[in-house]
Amino acid sequence: MTRPGLTTLVLSGLLAAGAVDAAQYEIAPEGSNVQFSVPVFGVSKVTGKFMRYDVEIDAGKKADLSQAKVVAVIETASVDTGSDSWDGKLRSPAWFDAPRYPEVRFESRRVHKSGKAWEAAGTLTIHGVAKEITLPFAIEGRFSGAKPDDRIGIHATFAFDRREFGMAWANNPEAKVAGNKVTVDISLLARRKGK
Repeated sequence: MTRPGLTTLVLSGLLAAGAVDAAQYEIAPEGSNVQFSVPVFGVSKVTGKFMRYDVEIDAGKKADLSQAKVVAVIETASVDTGSDSWDGKLRSPAWFDAPRYPEVRFESRRVHKSGKAWEAAGTLTIHGVAKEITLPFAIEGRFSGAKPDDRIGIHATFAFDRREFGMAWANNPEAKVAGNKVTVDISLLARRKGK
């Protein structure tokens, strides 16, 4: 199973950028990453990524894409920081609590263009807490026209405060040394289905 989630925050751009009759796209895992970083001790940072995620894209039936729908899911247990120690801590109840909250989920509500950039608005759920967010993203390539590109690049960077999603504990030693700001970097390679 290949699963990108906070990833889908950006994937909404797939639908927003092209015509309804354009080909549908799917994520190519060999060119996609969902990464994050958190400051530690105020002088360094822990970085990681998620290895399993999934994205569903439905362009809807209206030409203005007002019915477009994107759902992305990340498996929290698939977190990989390159450190067995940190991976175990992040999966534990002290952080993601993967057994109780196995997924990070994003479900789009609206996709629109803001100036020269695109934005996806929707609900992001982490650690059982749902928040409305707006994610700006950029697209490399062309979705519309007589010959849309077979492969498209999508990129987004955003940050959130982990405390807003219930991940702040007075009795967690790691939480005391880790910063509250989590930066997420999403790079996706999308390919036309059937290609």
